[in-house]
Amino acid sequence: MSRRPKVVLITGVQAAGKSTLAPVLADHLGPPSMALDGDVFYSAVRAGHARMGPDPDPEAVRQLRLRYEASALVANHYAASGFHVVIADVVLGEDVTAWMERIASAERHLVVLNPGPEVVLARERGRGGDSYRDWDHGSGSPAEGVRTLQEFLEQGPRRGLWLDTSALDPSQSVEAILADGMAGSRY
Repeated sequence: MSRRPKVVLITGVQAAGKSTLAPVLADHLGPPSMALDGDVFYSAVRAGHARMGPDPDPEAVRQLRLRYEASALVANHYAASGFHVVIADVVLGEDVTAWMERIASAERHLVVLNPGPEVVLARERGRGGDSYRDWDHGSGSPAEGVRTLQEFLEQGPRRGLWLDTSALDPSQSVEAILADGMAGSRY
């Protein structure tokens, strides 16, 4: 195969647009390409599922790290077979570096979706979710919950492409990612 596969991690807070954007980007990278949402591993745990929150118990952290390891393994597996891979998941802080270090068989890219809190909340409400109910530090403000998670996001490496998608639809977001040949998102 003459080209080196790309593995793209699209991260951001819940409702930033990761799951919507990942298959659109994969379609533009391939063939062959694949997209995977990290939530598939989250929802696969049926009995004994531990929910993440602002003060997670050790089991919730363990399950989260297993999820990250699983998505990186899948990404490596497909990339080793010549696929471009786009993974959408909420990977925050130091976990971004650990996830990227697991990618051995491909060119690595990081895209961080970072729309404003009000946009995130509107998207979350639009899909009937309540992801931010536990993150508001008792303020009663879901926007404060979004800001709290965005702070965790910003504790990670300031690498890759950070994209404010507040005013962009998925096609425009993909255009922004592809605009410089993906050089800006290289990790």
